Amino acid sequence: MESSLKLYEYQQRVGQYLHAGKNVILQAPTGAGKTIAAILPFLHAQREDTQISFPTKCVYVVPMRVLANQFVEEYKEISASISRRFKQDLKVTIQTGEHQDDRKFEGDLIFCTIDQFLSSYFTMPYSLPNRLANLNAGAMVGAYLVFDEFHLLEPKATLPSAWYAIKQLSKLAPTLIMTATFSAAMLAKLAGDLQATAILISPQEALRIEKRIPTPQQRQRICKTA
Repeated sequence: MESSLKLYEYQQRVGQYLHAGKNVILQAPTGAGKTIAAILPFLHAQREDTQISFPTKCVYVVPMRVLANQFVEEYKEISASISRRFKQDLKVTIQTGEHQDDRKFEGDLIFCTIDQFLSSYFTMPYSLPNRLANLNAGAMVGAYLVFDEFHLLEPKATLPSAWYAIKQLSKLAPTLIMTATFSAAMLAKLAGDLQATAILISPQEALRIEKRIPTPQQRQRICKTA
């Protein structure tokens, strides 16, 4: 996968900053490969032949179940195809209200919804009884955290809680926040609060990416009458 995949310039920059221990806030258009930019640095660091110091657990947080479902299936296939390059098979799991496959957040690459993340971090996990409430919070500490579609978080309740947790956890391990819509001023403000590097895709790079994305074939509906 790594040798055949030609990365965009911004994807390379994201990986370089994360591997240097930096937090990153990324704005890129939909369909530009943000998920690859987030996951590839983690996969690279797990290879047997690498000297990169990086967390061995990734928690990938999304605002909606449908995104978690989509990503977990995709990366289960990818991890299976490259498992020979790991010391042990990469365990890809999902934890949502619908699919509670990893109640204790024991996987290597975990896709979860924001409510599962927050309830776990604040030691009130939806997936565990109170006597085990500290387990999932501990799993977050030192993990590589990815927050996708950050602009979709509910601004009055979910967003402030998530931002508080992110500021605490990002002091311990690299954190990546991704969005498609924040302004340059908003990115700069968030990056300053998080002591992160802001990467904003330029119009020229966005155009080059758009040209590389195949145009989907339009569906046609044909009606026949007797």
